[in-house]
Amino acid sequence: MSRILAGLLAFYFSLAIAEPLPNVIVIYVDDLGYGDTGVYGHPVVQTPNIDKLAAEGVRFTQFYAPSALCSPSRAGLLTGRTPYRTGVENWIPDGEKISLGRNEITIARMLKDRGYRTAVIGKWHLNGGLGMSDVPQPKDFGFDYQYGLAAWVKNARVENTRTGPLYPDNMYRDNEPVGETTKFSAELVSDEAIRWLAKDDEPFFLLLTYSEVHTPIASPVEYLQMYDSFLTPESRSDPLLYYFDWANRPYRGKGEYYANITYLDAQIGRVLALLEQKQWLDKTLIIFSSDNGPVTVEAREPWELAMAGETGGLRGMKRFLFEGGIRVPGIIRFPGIVSTGTVLDTPASVLDLMPTIAAITGAVMPDDRPIDGMSLLPLITGGTHHRAKPMYWSLPTPDGMEYAIRDGDWKLILDGLGTPRHLYNLADDFYEVHNKLTLLPDKVAELKLKFEQYRRDVDSDPIMRARVIRE
Repeated sequence: MSRILAGLLAFYFSLAIAEPLPNVIVIYVDDLGYGDTGVYGHPVVQTPNIDKLAAEGVRFTQFYAPSALCSPSRAGLLTGRTPYRTGVENWIPDGEKISLGRNEITIARMLKDRGYRTAVIGKWHLNGGLGMSDVPQPKDFGFDYQYGLAAWVKNARVENTRTGPLYPDNMYRDNEPVGETTKFSAELVSDEAIRWLAKDDEPFFLLLTYSEVHTPIASPVEYLQMYDSFLTPESRSDPLLYYFDWANRPYRGKGEYYANITYLDAQIGRVLALLEQKQWLDKTLIIFSSDNGPVTVEAREPWELAMAGETGGLRGMKRFLFEGGIRVPGIIRFPGIVSTGTVLDTPASVLDLMPTIAAITGAVMPDDRPIDGMSLLPLITGGTHHRAKPMYWSLPTPDGMEYAIRDGDWKLILDGLGTPRHLYNLADDFYEVHNKLTLLPDKVAELKLKFEQYRRDVDSDPIMRARVIRE
């Protein structure tokens, strides 16, 4: 669909929706795998609230994160642009001056200009720290309010004693440190979201970004008890052992991971209950997804031990560009617009969310920069959807497979030099078992050409080049 046609569709759709404008909540969770919820086929984990969102909306079976890592994925979500355009190519360590580029236009800025109040509550991880004054912060990207942590949960007391409840002491509110807390992360985030939502009126945009199930995970005891049969004597005897200390210790079972997902689901449910109480639920566009694939039982680093993420059988995991690293849950709920209980097999991306939100709210998309996503509105309202350009990923990976491109059913994975290494037809082989690289040289050449064109387009991005010149 052309940019002009998409703009006309957004305009006419905005005329059709009654005032006030629809509210928007994007729930973006951390490291949750494609197969980690009940509605996506997990045989054990209970996720009634996420499952209900899917039952009342559209669930995608081929939904993709912009990256297989946190920071670039979040940059893609907010801008609709593949992460290498935005200044964020990898995860951002503490204290680094890497950040989302100041000249990027985000969903928050777009909706703020439309008249929305805006907040990001939860994890940010688009700079090296929420207390840093020399890097852009959420307020610089259109967020009126910020609460949460920069990256992952920390508690200095627990890290020193190596045991105890992992209540975050690294939360920030409007970039000022909160200090000691007395609850686990997801509950703090839901508490703050409920307060922020309830204190003012509509329309609102809330980016609700839970840090669960990113390590170090921690959950209240009642959730651990739900999965007691999946705990081992080691985990029962010391449930408050600091999670990063589990190298070379006895196996702890999968129960703690399962508990953390159900705890996360319950906290999402609290926010949804507030929307229902305020009679906002059915006039709020709710989008649910994850920033990348999970950490599985195949630990690659000490801090990944005792995790149990599920990819639904897909190859790969977090940090890899095989399907398990980038295919994630994708749910959109918006009654009256989105059909109830619809399952869509059409490939879609988190990059598509900014154009989709613009189309639904009548907000104005930036027209001075390439946008890699495209509106899903025709698709989720029962129409057809033709992707104008291939799907593209780039990321330094542990196996050196740093690029991937998907065009139709075909996916080509390339190494850091841009040399093709894997070719799969995902319609026939979504587990990526049968590498057809040597069997179909013409298809390889076709996709390699499209990859090279896309890569050149990213490398010459005008917004990225403007930052480089200015800096």
